[in-house]
Amino acid sequence: MTPRADRASRLRLALKSLLADSQRQLDEMLPLRQLVKGSVYELKTRCGKPSCHCASEEEPLHSSTVLSWSEHGKTRLRTLPPGERVRFQQLTEDYRRFRQARTALVKLQRRMLATIDQLEKTLRLPPPKPAARRRKS
Repeated sequence: MTPRADRASRLRLALKSLLADSQRQLDEMLPLRQLVKGSVYELKTRCGKPSCHCASEEEPLHSSTVLSWSEHGKTRLRTLPPGERVRFQQLTEDYRRFRQARTALVKLQRRMLATIDQLEKTLRLPPPKPAARRRKS
């Protein structure tokens, strides 16, 4: 096998591998049906009332489950109903998985384009030499 053909063969194999990686990323993304951007966590605060139990250093703070997300450069908080923590944790985790798969796909696409360009360069032949001119007698 010539060096050119060997290089083209390796590039084809690399493209097939990148395509398989792309398919795996799509398989990760496509089953996701609902996404929520943000993070779910337990927020502990003092209410500010001097007669409340939270005003004392020894007593527990008020606690609520919140969803936090960024919108137009500002952090937003939304209190979640008591039974929704697990559901929203899953939805936010699905969002992170979706975004990670998207990022991986973008990187794979760039690598695929670079490999395709290399393959084209490897396969491209130079133009033919000009035909010999006939002399007029």
